[in-house]
Amino acid sequence: MAHQVQTKQTAQRTIPLFWPYVSPKAAAALQDVLGTRWVGQGPRVERAEDEFRFRFNVPHAVSVNSCTSALHLALILAGVRDGDEVITTPLTCYATVAPILYQRAKPVFADIRPDDLNIDPEAIERTITDRTRAILPVHWAGEPCDLDEINAIARERGIQVIEDAAHALGAVYRGRFIGAASPFTCFSFQAIKQITTGDGGMLTVLDEAAAERARKLRWFGIDRNFKGDIYGKFQIEELGFKYHMNDLAAAILMVELEDLDAVGARRAEIVARYRQGLKDVPGVKLVTQREDRKSANWLFNILVERRADFQRRLSDFGIETSLVHIRCDVYPILGGRRQALPVMDALEPKYIALPLHCSLTNEDVDFIIDTIRQGW
Repeated sequence: MAHQVQTKQTAQRTIPLFWPYVSPKAAAALQDVLGTRWVGQGPRVERAEDEFRFRFNVPHAVSVNSCTSALHLALILAGVRDGDEVITTPLTCYATVAPILYQRAKPVFADIRPDDLNIDPEAIERTITDRTRAILPVHWAGEPCDLDEINAIARERGIQVIEDAAHALGAVYRGRFIGAASPFTCFSFQAIKQITTGDGGMLTVLDEAAAERARKLRWFGIDRNFKGDIYGKFQIEELGFKYHMNDLAAAILMVELEDLDAVGARRAEIVARYRQGLKDVPGVKLVTQREDRKSANWLFNILVERRADFQRRLSDFGIETSLVHIRCDVYPILGGRRQALPVMDALEPKYIALPLHCSLTNEDVDFIIDTIRQGW
């Protein structure tokens, strides 16, 4: 890769941080749905769930309208209720934490690892109390967490694991797709994820009874498998929600899943190019990607010195950067103060995301690398 001197005047474009991937087959898939009587939850929802289940080798897949909804259902299925504690990472979207509050439970933050920014199993162990009902790890940026260690802790303590895999569609942990290891795993098809349905989510569940309960809860508590007169024959036994996916989103999901391998391969190529070009740059530290797992590469995070100067420098050349998410303990609704999390404290002023999406060209990536290599 040849490195060329950039001048501010050469920045004639904007390189966006995100760009949605929409399959070229999506328009035709939507047109097919619009020609039927099913635009709400119908046969394509069931087909999309089956395809997801087979593709990722998971026992049960329950589609919903967002990953947030999937997390909420998983917390209910895990028995989380008023007064319970749920351990999670501080470095995540607030959408990870909000469903815990929906259940009137308390989010408890365990520190992260300094190398991959994921939740630290040792910190989880130190954080568990008699009120801990669940552990909610987030696969930050698409890099799988230490699931074997986390699930071992949970089994020993008799608590549930709910994976937030909003970043991690297609990621692999020690030979298995994310979604196959823990009782509950939640995925996102939000606009800027690897693939999108505009918005949407999927809950994978290991237990059949829990999956059936999830299907009822996503539609007001009604059993949609009931056949016959809708009035007076079925019973609603539990408060449910309007969390279902519709056939329009399911149709997009199926064609997007067909493209996921190609999307994942291109994102991996971009990450490899970044890592090669930035590995020896003073003031830049690469985030670890372990050999026993395969990242979904949703974000490309690096750790930089003087982050504000770094962002200004790249902005001068039309390159978007972002933290994407900030530590959740600083939000007023969660106490509004930095808790005692020394690794999070140390990395808070350093982590930053560079552009990563399928619309990036190799020339774009090289331009970003060259700009960084010239300093800030």
